[in-house]
Amino acid sequence: MSQSDEQQIRTVIDAWIKASREGDLATVMSLMTDDVVFLTPGNAPMRREDFAAASNSMTGKIKIDGSSEIQEITVTGDLAICWNRLEIVATPLEGDGTPVKRKGSTLSVFRRGQDGKWRIWRDANMLGPASPA
Repeated sequence: MSQSDEQQIRTVIDAWIKASREGDLATVMSLMTDDVVFLTPGNAPMRREDFAAASNSMTGKIKIDGSSEIQEITVTGDLAICWNRLEIVATPLEGDGTPVKRKGSTLSVFRRGQDGKWRIWRDANMLGPASPA
């Protein structure tokens, strides 16, 4: 039995969080299209190569953890839109190790590839500093 499009997209999001937690950049990169664009407040659009370079610069320096609360997924043909509430915790592996928490909404557009797999194509990430718990 094949997964529905919505379930496949949920699986991509779960795989992204798991791979980020494990520091598995190759898997994260496989979950995005070649022409992906990430939009974040106050920054220039980030392309695939920029994402890879930024991630590689953090290898061995921070540990990433996160959680996702999907609010809505709408699928139309080979495109899907997902509104997600995301919380990310980045913990430095050196120094005082004080975690940096960010949370907020993301709006992601997924595109189904010729291989039938869904990948992130556009992502607007509105994460801001999280209030202390």
